Amino acid sequence: DPSAPVGVLLVYGETKIDVTVAQWEAKRTQIKTADVSLGTSKEYEFTGVTLKALMEIAGASDCTSIVVRSSDGWEAVVEAADALAYDIMITDDYVGGKEIPADAGGPIKMVFPATEHPELNDMYDMYAWQWYVSEVEFK
Repeated sequence: DPSAPVGVLLVYGETKIDVTVAQWEAKRTQIKTADVSLGTSKEYEFTGVTLKALMEIAGASDCTSIVVRSSDGWEAVVEAADALAYDIMITDDYVGGKEIPADAGGPIKMVFPATEHPELNDMYDMYAWQWYVSEVEFK
């Protein structure tokens, strides 16, 4: 539904919280990184909310892994320790408020600060850059 607010479902045990982009505005941050998911070394600036901030919203500080699901059921798993150590982000736009188009993984995708932390490219391959994110589950 194009008129529905853009956001993600946070799942932690029996708790389910719908979080819209507007609700994460206070926790919004910015990263600049090459978008590995597009197979390019061109750098983009993204704004969004970190997995660490979503852990706080969900009350999932004791989780050990985070499953990020796309609307088609594809899953990527991020270790919670990595989410705490790096600004791995769920993003809805490029800096300046430009929406992420569907052909680039929008409206919401997961990105890694791989330019600043190239070791992430060894830890998580390009398929972990989730497109069309709809749900984040904390385990």
